[in-house]
Amino acid sequence: DFDWLKQARFYWRPSASDDVSSDGATVVSVTDVDFNYQYEYLGAKERLVITPLTDKCYITLAQALGMYFGGAPAGPAGTGKTETTKDLGNTLGIFVVVTNCTDQMKYTDCAKIFKGLCQGGLWGCFDEFNRITLPVLSVVAQQVLAIQNAKKQGVELFQFPGDPQNISLQPVCAFFITMNPGYAGRQELPENLKALFRGVAMMVPDFQIIKKVKMCSVGYKDFDLLSAKFFSLYATCKEQLSNQRHYDWGLRNILSVLRTMGTTKRENETTNEALLVYRTVRDMNLSKLVAQDVQLFLSLLADLFPDESSPPKGHYPKEEAILKNVVKRHQLMYHDSWVLKVKQFYETTKVRHGIMLVGPSGGGKSCIFKCLKETLQESDGIQYKDVRFNPKSIRSQEMYGETDPMSGEWTTGIFAAIWAKYNSRNNAFNTWIIADGPVDAIWIEDLNTVLDDNKILTLA
Repeated sequence: DFDWLKQARFYWRPSASDDVSSDGATVVSVTDVDFNYQYEYLGAKERLVITPLTDKCYITLAQALGMYFGGAPAGPAGTGKTETTKDLGNTLGIFVVVTNCTDQMKYTDCAKIFKGLCQGGLWGCFDEFNRITLPVLSVVAQQVLAIQNAKKQGVELFQFPGDPQNISLQPVCAFFITMNPGYAGRQELPENLKALFRGVAMMVPDFQIIKKVKMCSVGYKDFDLLSAKFFSLYATCKEQLSNQRHYDWGLRNILSVLRTMGTTKRENETTNEALLVYRTVRDMNLSKLVAQDVQLFLSLLADLFPDESSPPKGHYPKEEAILKNVVKRHQLMYHDSWVLKVKQFYETTKVRHGIMLVGPSGGGKSCIFKCLKETLQESDGIQYKDVRFNPKSIRSQEMYGETDPMSGEWTTGIFAAIWAKYNSRNNAFNTWIIADGPVDAIWIEDLNTVLDDNKILTLA
């Protein structure tokens, strides 16, 4: 029965052997492809919710690996391309190294990564692979072909293109590329590279299933009804609210709201669940709405939760008392609508590590930073520092770093130097890195892996 075969099935085969011992092996089967479990310790990771889309992706990737090909999930942002690849690695007990590709990448950089993955027996996931320039892609195709041929032949050592030494090969290593076709600066993959990867079209997943399972897993008893309300609220918001550039009703926003719902539930175990969902969804979305949409959003919430009166806003008496003194010290006005924004910013800092303050010049954005920073400094007793730079006043290469084309030397960029200096656990202070300038795809895309759940800065 195919419904059974398409699942990831774990078997113990006493007569088989693997890398760990010769008397028995744990085998994971997906359709007709068998994988030996790799026993890599990955920690207690959060797992993906299985939807029809993840099933389809698992099957296609497993078939590709069975035929010694790579996998190439392609689709719009927020459909889970990288996360599904990482989750499949999790299922098989293998570590997945995620690399955020840029147009700065040279074929020598790719060669180093490929050789490391082959020798370590790891999976490599190359995010935004079609940002790499065309001349480099055609050389990469030769490198991947050499590795795939060596895997098919079952050899332990093989000749890597352009390397005089033989490279050892662990047969479990595999390569995946993810692509986001609809953006500027994207290449069409050359035919010789396309032939080495099996494509998976990733569409928008079923949010209803994800919300239902996640709410159940964080402890909500009435998850069926509440997830349906949450789903219809976001669907209505997408259709009825104004179309602002910074609005996001997609998967990333949903997951951060669900995580906060879990924290709220654990802190208020006896409180009415509908009230907790109402409060969390309202508090996490109200801060980003423009004035014309606020009333409509609140009335949608009131329609969905007719039995609940609007829960009180978050109350922080200690912080508010300190904020009053800070505002007085800077000779500013303690203005209610501005104070609300400071509170919303504070609430966002507790659940997100990448935050964008949007508004016209003179709207009080820098004052929000300054006043909240001083307030938290007094209330937490920890020094807060802010580091500012303007990303549009420098080239993208100056921001992250570049390799000298003649000598091959690496020059560290401004952001990379700031990141290395302030991202140390030994620092006795907290740091906010502020990119003070307009946002565009050229510089913000290189922060993809920093701002998502990987939290890794990938330089060229």
